[in-house]
Amino acid sequence: MVLLDRWFHIADLTNNTTAESTTSSGLPIKVTFRAAGPPLVSHFCVHCPGLAFRRRGPKIVATDADLALLCVPIDPNSTASGLDWDYFVYGPRARWLHRLPNPDPWVLDDPATALISHQDGASYVVAALGVGRPLYHGRALIRYDFDLHLYRSSDSQGWISKRLSVTEFQRDKLIPLPREVDRLYHETGKTITIGGEHGTVAWVDLWRGIFFCDVLKECPVLQDVTLPEPARASWNRLLRNSNPSFFRDVTISRDKGLIKYVELEFCSREELEPPVSYTSYTDWVHNYKPRKSMVICDGWKSTTWNMAIPVRSGEGWHPDCVVDVKDVILESSDPCLSDRMAMLSSKTTRTLKELPVEYPILSMDDDVVYLVSQTKPRGMDNVAVMLAIDVRKATLRGLAELDAQKLSIFLPDFFTSEICRGT
Repeated sequence: MVLLDRWFHIADLTNNTTAESTTSSGLPIKVTFRAAGPPLVSHFCVHCPGLAFRRRGPKIVATDADLALLCVPIDPNSTASGLDWDYFVYGPRARWLHRLPNPDPWVLDDPATALISHQDGASYVVAALGVGRPLYHGRALIRYDFDLHLYRSSDSQGWISKRLSVTEFQRDKLIPLPREVDRLYHETGKTITIGGEHGTVAWVDLWRGIFFCDVLKECPVLQDVTLPEPARASWNRLLRNSNPSFFRDVTISRDKGLIKYVELEFCSREELEPPVSYTSYTDWVHNYKPRKSMVICDGWKSTTWNMAIPVRSGEGWHPDCVVDVKDVILESSDPCLSDRMAMLSSKTTRTLKELPVEYPILSMDDDVVYLVSQTKPRGMDNVAVMLAIDVRKATLRGLAELDAQKLSIFLPDFFTSEICRGT
C-alpha cells in the first residue's frame, strides 16, 4: 500500500514505470510513477511539452490494482473538469498509457468515478455516477434518479448510460439533516472499487451514507447504507457545511474483507448560552436553535468502524478502535522517531497532543490512520507533516514532512492505493 498525492508533479522524470501517449490535441505526454513507503507520499509525474498547466494541473481520478485513471486538462486555462479534459488509464507495471474516448455528451464527476481492473490489468471498466435528480411530491422526496456511465475497454460500444433510482431514504430517518443545512440526499465525496465478479463499486457521501452497486450486472441497483451516527463534536459541522473529508474517511481492506470508516472528533469545551444537553443526535436535530457559544479546543480522538463485504441486509457497522491523542505514545521500535518528533516539537514548540490535525486517511492494510498536521509557529514558515497513528496500539508509528508551500495553495488530497503491489 502507498499514500498517493492526487495532484501530479509537473516534471520530466523517467524510470521503469514511464509510459507515453498523445493528448487529443496531438501533443506528446509522458507519465511516471515515483513510489515511497508511508508515511512518505508517493507521486505521479507528468511531462507534456507544449501544454502549460496554468490554473489546473493533471490529477489522479481513481486507482484499482496496478492501474490508475488520470485526467489532464486540454485547455491550459481550464478551471473545472468536463469535456475539455483528457482521461487516460495508466499501467505503470506494463508501461502503457491509454487515452479514453471523450465521454461527450456526459461530463464525468471525478469524485464519483471508479476504475475497475480485470484480467490482471489486461482490461478495465470506468464507472461514473452522474449527478442525481430528485423528484418531489410537495416537500416530500419520493424518488432520486442517477445515471450510471460505463466504459469497457474490452468492447467497442464506447460509453453507455443506465438510469438508476433510489426510492427508500433510510438516511433521512437514521441521520436526518437540520433544516438549516442545504445538501442533497447524496453527494459523492469519494469512490471505492470493491471489484469482484460483478464489479462492485461504493460511492461514498462522507456526511451520511454509501451507495453500493454491482455495475457489471445487466440491471444494476443502488444499495443504500448509512454511516454511523455522527460523533457529538461533529454535529455543528453539519450546520457549517464543512468538507467532511476534514475529519472522516472510508476505505476497503481486501485482506480482511471489510469496509472501514474513521471519524475524528475534535475535543473541545463548548460553553453555550444558555447551556443545553441533548440525549442523541436526532434529539439535537429536532430541537436545534442557534445559540451563542465559545469553543475551547482540547485535543482529539479517533473512532474506527468496519462492515463486512459483500454488504448484506441486517448487517451494519461495528465499532472497532477508539483512541485519544492523550493516550498516544511513540513507537518504541523506531529509535529515530523520537529524534524526528523532538525536531518537530522544537520547530513548533508543541507536543503531539497539541498539534492540530485534519484529513484522516485510513490504511488499507493495518490499523494505521494517517493524519495531516499543519501549523505556523510565530516568526517561522509553515510546517506540515504526515503522522502515522496505530489506533489499536495507540502509538505514533512514524511521521514525514510534507510540502507546506503546496498545501498552502491546495487542500490536502491524499489517499491510499494498492497500485505499488504490482510494480
